Formats: sequence, C-alpha cells, structure tokens
Amino acid sequence: MGRMYTSLQFVSHFLRSRKWSAFHSPYLFKLFTHCCEDQPGNPSFKEIESKRKALLSSQESILRRDFGAGSVYQPKEEKVPISQIAKSSLSFPFQCRFMSRLASFSNSKLILELGTSLGISTAYYAFGASDALVETVEGDPEVAARATGILESLHLKNVTVHCETFDEFISHYNTSTGKIDLLFLDGDHRMEATLQYYQGLKEYFHAGTIVIVDDIYWSKEMTACWEKLISYPEVTQSVNCFHFGLLFYNQDFLNKENHEIHLPLRMLMS
Repeated sequence: MGRMYTSLQFVSHFLRSRKWSAFHSPYLFKLFTHCCEDQPGNPSFKEIESKRKALLSSQESILRRDFGAGSVYQPKEEKVPISQIAKSSLSFPFQCRFMSRLASFSNSKLILELGTSLGISTAYYAFGASDALVETVEGDPEVAARATGILESLHLKNVTVHCETFDEFISHYNTSTGKIDLLFLDGDHRMEATLQYYQGLKEYFHAGTIVIVDDIYWSKEMTACWEKLISYPEVTQSVNCFHFGLLFYNQDFLNKENHEIHLPLRMLMS
C-alpha cells in the first residue's frame, strides 16, 4: 500500500496546496522565503552529497536491526546492503537543504533528531547551525557506527550520536543545555510510538520550538498521526509540506491554522 498511497496523496496535496509566498503571516513568509531560496551549489552541501553518493553506490552489507515500523522496501532483521538503507531511509536532498536553512533561520542552539540513519540529515543540521548542539538518536549499532564515521569525516564537532532506542533515550533525557529549539521526528512510522515520543519531549519545548514530522504521507497511519498532532491545543500553527510537516508553538499567531504548502518544483528536482 505504501508507494501507491503516497503517490495518490502527492497529487491530491499538490492540487489543494498553495505556493509558500501566499502566507499572510509575516513570520512564516520570512521563514519560507529563507528556506526556499535554495542553494544546492553550497560547498558544504556538495561535500555532504558526495557522502550520500558513496552510500548509494556502496557494495557493503550490514545486519540491520529495525526498532521502528520498518521500511516498505526491506524486511527486518537481515543483512541489508548499505545502498538499500541509503535509498530507503535518507531524506531527499531538497528536504535536507530546507532543514539546514531552517536550523540557521531559527538560530537554533539545541537540535534533537530522532532517527539518525546514516547521518546525512544530521550533517545538514550541523552545518546549518554550526553553533548549535546537535543530538541525534539511532537504535541500530551498525547504522549508528556508520553515521558517526560519516560525521567525523566531515569534521563536525557539534554532533553527539546516541546509540539507543528512542524510548531509552527519552526515559533519561534532560536538557541541561537548555530547551529544544528544533526537533526532528523520524525513524518510527507508527502513530502510537510517534505520539508517545512527542509527549515525552513536550516539556522541553518553548514558544520558539519548531517540530519537524517526517514522512506524514508514508502511510494512512502516519497521516492520521499528523492530523492528531496538529489538533493539540499547544500547536498554534502547522504547515504541511507533504514530505514533512512543521509544528509551531508561538502564541503570537492570531488564529490556529494548518497550511498546506507545495515547495518550488525546482527544489524537488535538484
């Protein structure tokens, strides 16, 4: 069902969504102007993408231990090519660039990512907010080790990789360095689990926190999860970008509203 559902939803979303420049909110307009002024030629981005290219062409296989809902492309608990993991679990380049610029725009000091995978999106966050502490969580030891190697090869000093399950991490988490500025929820595509992680971290949010929910059209269950999240009273605005959604908590928004936005096609094709 996965691919068919996602494809049908993409067409539906594109037909009913608006261009980001239609925002009435000055804050959201400024945010999307910054994040959509795409610069794929950025030297840092090129360096990260060279790592992605190497992962996609890797002939090596590792034993994959999947603690989430798994992937529509691969079964659990078996030897899997790194190229397959990269193909099925890495965020698209345009999304990574958007998130890197979002980290920069929000002046984030503490970024938390649930779902490191092979570290590509993590690297984008770390480059986008070089003064931030980026904490990222990956339950699979082999995958976490590969991600750590990639991040070290990029000479990123502001990233900490936690090799443990999301439940384990959240159970002992405390933000001695401050509140979470940017939270990326990825790596588990079950509604109950995603909502549980959100609730477990909510006490660390502040008015300027932005939560990114990945793969909101990965399945009917994830779409239902997104609908549940945007209904929470603390969410003052939300933006559905199809591949991911953004949640905001600033009380300065006049009305609670969910926006459906399509990103520029030039971004999606590069």
